[in-house]
Amino acid sequence: MKPLETERGATDRVSSRRPASNTERRQRVIDEIKRRIVLGELTPGERIIEADLTSSLDVSRPTAREALNQMARDGFLIQEAYRGLRVANIEVDSMLEIARVRVALDAEAIDEILDDSTGERMARLEEIWERFESESSEADPLAVHEAHIRFHRGIWEAADNYLLMRIWPVVEAQMTIILAYDQFTRRDSGRAHAIHAALMRAIRSGDRSRIRTALDVHTMDSAQELALLVSGAADKD
Repeated sequence: MKPLETERGATDRVSSRRPASNTERRQRVIDEIKRRIVLGELTPGERIIEADLTSSLDVSRPTAREALNQMARDGFLIQEAYRGLRVANIEVDSMLEIARVRVALDAEAIDEILDDSTGERMARLEEIWERFESESSEADPLAVHEAHIRFHRGIWEAADNYLLMRIWPVVEAQMTIILAYDQFTRRDSGRAHAIHAALMRAIRSGDRSRIRTALDVHTMDSAQELALLVSGAADKD
């Protein structure tokens, strides 16, 4: 006699057969474009072919279009008249401007973490750091990139600041494009880990001046170095 299924087992079976919702299909398109950007399969300025996405991901054109429009709103893509959507370009001036804004916003988030007298926010940040440490040494460049993004998002999440989380998608878009270029230009995961470790030590010290210096080294100095590399590549072209 066939044993009766438990309620949990029956639910899991139904769940596994449930067709993907439009939201899930749209997110699949977004995740795939991000993956291609991080791995260098899509480069800054490269055109996005909607038909290629619908074919390779087996989604409808309206779903692909919704995903692309969302990524354009968040800053991953740019819309050009008569030319369609392209991956956002890396402009040296905007790269440095983004870095300056990021330093200010990261400093605000860290201030709020340190000002929490309960220590709960700092404990959350320590958990985030432990995860970063375990994931940032991966050989897979996509895993390393995601660990980096997750760590910085985690700082803002630990601050529990509503406004920071509202603007995070736009910041993530810029970081994704810049970090993707950085990873494939320098290919130095040890350097990236050392800079992040120095930032965490500064945060643990509670010394605001030291934290600001660590943020400048992590974000501004890195942006300036990358800007020189981008300018050099442009000159060669």
